[in-house]
Amino acid sequence: MPKDMMQELNIRFLSFEGCPGIEPTLARLREVMVAERVECPIDMVDVPDEAAAEREGFIGSPSIQINGLDIEPGRRSDLPCFGCRVYPNGEPVPPEALIADALRNAMTPKLKVLFLCTGNSCRSQMAEGWARALKGDAIDAYSAGIETHGLNPNAVKVMAEVGVDISGHRSELVDDLMAVEFDYVVTVCGHAHESCPMFPGKAKVIHVGFDDPPSLAKTAATEEEALNHYRRVRDEIRGFVETLPAGLEQRASAEDAPVVVADVHRRV
Repeated sequence: MPKDMMQELNIRFLSFEGCPGIEPTLARLREVMVAERVECPIDMVDVPDEAAAEREGFIGSPSIQINGLDIEPGRRSDLPCFGCRVYPNGEPVPPEALIADALRNAMTPKLKVLFLCTGNSCRSQMAEGWARALKGDAIDAYSAGIETHGLNPNAVKVMAEVGVDISGHRSELVDDLMAVEFDYVVTVCGHAHESCPMFPGKAKVIHVGFDDPPSLAKTAATEEEALNHYRRVRDEIRGFVETLPAGLEQRASAEDAPVVVADVHRRV
């Protein structure tokens, strides 16, 4: 394995005393690293209390993080937990395959994916947040809009409910990202799909439409009813993101819609 690729890995082993899986998990991590020919230090991180668990994004002892991501993709959006951990195999020690897959994904070049909607206010922001939280080892996620409407506070609120912080995001104009060589552009609303620019290079444009929470919320009788529209779309977007990256190629093949042009211009 190339040395420069190895140096990009940041492996952290997080734990606190008293949980049964610490020593066997550390031993298994080292064994898998040898098998995968990964040569880099393991950063041993002590998590002594709930405050540290919150700070470290810790979801149970022991945990392994590679380049800031937990090795268990389905739990990356979990809220911090100060307790002993059980892995999908029902044991306090993760399966070898789980560690190996996490290492391999961390050493594989990421796909650049742009989520595009009208104002980069809600749906595309949620999609970017989910992609970063759940698929950060495989996808370099961006979001943008045909226009910029500012970050929707209700989108921020419902994403925070499930442990994904998008409060630091801001609305981006798609025209400002045309220099990025995207692998995929995913339009998440009809207007963005109809108004999507032609992207230079290898970018494939696919459409995966979701309802617009702000529009649905206008008829809500209460704030809670309004937020429920955001929550439903949030969860639907998560379901889509969980299929990535394989789902992107499947949809692109079905739509047969690769975009390969030399000049940037609007579709009409």
